This record gives sequence, structure tokens and C-alpha cells, in this order.
Amino acid sequence: MHFKKNNWDFWLIILVIVLTGLGIMMVFSSSFLIAQKKFNNPYFFFKRQLFYVIFGFSFMMMIKHIPYQIYQKHVYLLLTLSIIGLLLVFVPGLKKEANNAARWIKIGSFSLQPSEFAKLAFVIYLSALVSREEKIKQFSIGILPAFIIYSLLAILLIAEPDMGTVVLLGVLTFFILFIGGAKILHLLAIACPTIIFLFYLLIKSPYRLKRLLVFLKPETDPLGIGYVILHSKLAFASGGFWGQGLGASRQKLFYLPEPYTDYIFSIIGEEMGFLGVMLIILLFVLFVWRGINTARAARELFGFYLAIGITLLISTQALIHMGVCLGLLPPKGITLPFVSYGGSSILASFISVGILENIYAQGYR
Repeated sequence: MHFKKNNWDFWLIILVIVLTGLGIMMVFSSSFLIAQKKFNNPYFFFKRQLFYVIFGFSFMMMIKHIPYQIYQKHVYLLLTLSIIGLLLVFVPGLKKEANNAARWIKIGSFSLQPSEFAKLAFVIYLSALVSREEKIKQFSIGILPAFIIYSLLAILLIAEPDMGTVVLLGVLTFFILFIGGAKILHLLAIACPTIIFLFYLLIKSPYRLKRLLVFLKPETDPLGIGYVILHSKLAFASGGFWGQGLGASRQKLFYLPEPYTDYIFSIIGEEMGFLGVMLIILLFVLFVWRGINTARAARELFGFYLAIGITLLISTQALIHMGVCLGLLPPKGITLPFVSYGGSSILASFISVGILENIYAQGYR
């Protein structure tokens, strides 16, 4: 495969650098007190995030030079490795639990979250599927296989539990298949039973049901489930237009759980105000613009759908994170791509950008 190796989408690179730069700054601002208390080192999370970003950026430079067609050829291998990774989180001695969830594999002093890479592998699978137009129009060989793979991943994710990723993959499945030309009736045939099953899981678990009811009216349980929702909203309210200033957040003082990951957007709203919130939103809107531009440049259907799928993956995840922090969606452990603390999230995001850059390089060769 011949393409110009030095052909970069520099707008996309600039966007990623700005997002990760803001992320490093906000990770330090939102974590130094917690790091001081837990590890007696205020720079603990900051230094790790800096390492993750440098490693991820270097990895992206390498991924950029790998022809994206390779992923189509080895899509089932990628899916198999993802499933193995999701199974390893249940293996004693390897699994790492936090907040009553087993989502990580412990590797020395570091941990790996397989679901971050499973999301990308699933997007690659869906892109390969819809690029074969003769298949996607047929339910038995197009829609049904996608539903089976999604169900398998969902079962493993629910067992962790990680309902946020289950919902994210469901949304991606619907939109990628829809964009790929799947029939609406076929999509409804898999969407309806999926929604019914998720609803069943909701009513079966009193805790999940209570969380949903309290989400609708958090003031009914201000010291329980509604506590985090109210304090997240308070962060935005106290930030106002200009913000309290970097390092001046009060909600990071052990009011919001893990403010450097799941609620980092709330801390941005408190410290950088409305302007900071709009800056983050604008950066992700521009990311979508560059993703669509890359898709339009793709010379193959697989490249087109893969660029669209990756753009949807990152932007939808960002949208869910923002919605949770703003109290518009029920609390879910979804990170803000490029910004939240976490090696797996950062690495998966940079790999995604590397793939986009390769699609761009081949399209504009």
C-alpha cells in the first residue's frame, strides 16, 4: 500500500495536543490533594498522566504508518483478543477491583482496562461489516452477526459491571449500521429486544432502579445516591462564566468521586467556568469535523466507515461524559477522551487518532 508517510492532518494533531494539554493541567489540578493524602505525593497522578500521554503520542506515530486495511483482514483476531481481555478481569491474581467493579487487569504497578480496547475493536468489526454492502442489507448475514457480537461483549461488560460501555456500544451499533444502509425494520428487530433486556436488568436490580429514580429527582436523596449529582451540578454553578480559577475547585475536596477521571468535566466547569466548558465542547466539535473530513477522503468503503466509527466512538463517549457531569444522564463511569486520567483511555484514544491519520494519508496521497 503506497501513501505519503509525511501526509498528516495537522489540524487533528493540534486538536489532540490541546485536549491532552488541558487534560494534563486539569488532572493535576483535580488530583494533587487526593494524591497527597493517598500516596504522600501530590504529583502521583500528574506524572503518570504525563507518561501516558507521551507513550500514547509515540504509539500514535507508529500506528499512523500501519495501513488501516490490516485491521479489516485481522478483525476477528482483534475481537478474540478483546474477548480474552474482558475475561481476564475475572481471573484471581490478575483482576483489580475498584468501587465494586472488576474492570482492570493488574500489571505490576499499572493496570489495564480491556474494555477501552474492546470498544475500538468492535468499531473496526462494524466498519468491516457495513463496508460489505451486499451483507448489510440482509438480516441473517448482516444485522444478526453484529447483534450476536454485541450481545457477547455486553454480557462480559455487565458482569464487571460496566453498564456505561454497554450503552455506548449499543448506540454505536445502531448508528454505524444505520449509516451503513441497514434497513430500519432490521435495526428495530435488534434494538427492541436489547432495550427490553436492559430494562429488565434495571428493574431486577433495586439499586439500579433507585439510582435512576434518584437521578430524575436527586434532591430526594441528597446525602445518598443524589449526593454526587448535586455536587457535580454545584461545581458548574459555582464556576459561573469565568470560573473560580485553576486549583480553586471546592468540589474536588473529596465531594466528587475520582474528580480527575469520571467528573473531570465538572472540575473544568468550576475552575474554568462557562468559557472552559465551551472550549472543551468546541474542541470536540472540531474533532468531529476533522473525522468527517477524513472519512470523505477515504478511498475505500472500509476506510470511510472506520473513520466515521472512530469519530462516533470518541465524540459519543465525550457527549456521555459531559451529560453525566451536567446531570443530564444517569451517573456512569465514562471518561472524557484525551482529558481524563487513565492509561488505557489515553492509549486507546491515541491509537484511534493514529488510524484516522493513516486513512487521511492514504486519502490525500
